[in-house]
Amino acid sequence: MTTLENSPRLANQQHFGIIRIRFFAVGILLFFITLVCPFPLHSAQPQYEIKLATLAPENSSLMKIFREMNSELLKETEERVGFKFFSGFALGDERDVFRKLRIGLIHAATFSSTFLATINPDLRALQFPFLFKNYQEVDYVLNKMDGDFDQSFSSRGYQVLGWSEVGFIYVMTTTPISRVEDWKGKKVWSTTNAPMANAVFAKAQVSPVTVGAPDVLVALQTNLLEAVYNSPYYALVTQWYTRIKYITDVPLSYVGIGLIISGKTFSRLSPQDKETTIRVCRKYLRLLTEKTRKDNQQALELMFKRGVKKITIEPNELNRFKELLDQAMADVDPKVLPKDTLQKVRKTLDDYRASKGETK
Repeated sequence: MTTLENSPRLANQQHFGIIRIRFFAVGILLFFITLVCPFPLHSAQPQYEIKLATLAPENSSLMKIFREMNSELLKETEERVGFKFFSGFALGDERDVFRKLRIGLIHAATFSSTFLATINPDLRALQFPFLFKNYQEVDYVLNKMDGDFDQSFSSRGYQVLGWSEVGFIYVMTTTPISRVEDWKGKKVWSTTNAPMANAVFAKAQVSPVTVGAPDVLVALQTNLLEAVYNSPYYALVTQWYTRIKYITDVPLSYVGIGLIISGKTFSRLSPQDKETTIRVCRKYLRLLTEKTRKDNQQALELMFKRGVKKITIEPNELNRFKELLDQAMADVDPKVLPKDTLQKVRKTLDDYRASKGETK
């Protein structure tokens, strides 16, 4: 009888003993997880959550780098400041995103310098045709002009958090073009609100065809377009390269990417968090720039391996192209292409080349 009365008590003691062992095991496991896991298992929403939009796809190199940027920013500010990302075309194209930024639905966004020039025309000075010969020149000028662009955006209500790039833009064609005369009558891709490009098209007597970027591949396939221009990486991922046969060996222009935040949102941060946010963003945007340059070079090499031919423009002919483009740019309204900014960019570039013993 005693055995029968004590057996439930013994069973309960064994049951609770097993539970205590399991809790102890779970505690040990969580302890070791905290040792090896660099981030908390559950992170609270930061005090200042900055909604940031970018057209880059979710699985892109940019988003991978941006997530790393956000982790460091949260750590550096002790989770006071962080980003919430909206990637791809979740919020529309650049114009849609900017409208949302302007009315406060989002707080920050990345834009191409082509679009940013519609907000701040000073940036068009960096897109002047045949301005830069290499990325060393780009880096030097951007470093020297950084304060000027920060100030011009600040006067318009925005803070620049940093710069990256699309990269150098190359001309890609379905027929070989190596002389100024070859352009006459060619069907060249055009976009809306492109005053500098339109001035060039008029001077070169080409036939601009306005087509949205998503429709360019079909336009090339149907011979609606004979010439397009973009970065090698963009031409690769969009498959444009499968419909073009030639690419010039001289970059036509340079296009950057800017990350800007509304001045109203930025003003809410403490001076220390402002400095930290800019420093962290610029660190990771530089990493993105380095990645983009490698991607563009690899894309260019792959295009050549798959049959796209390089067109080398002779020096004398290149000078003729430059003269034509200079004439076209002279006709552009100074409100569209500020002459003072262009002169300062050119002077900065001339100083750099002189320091390297190079000609203009």
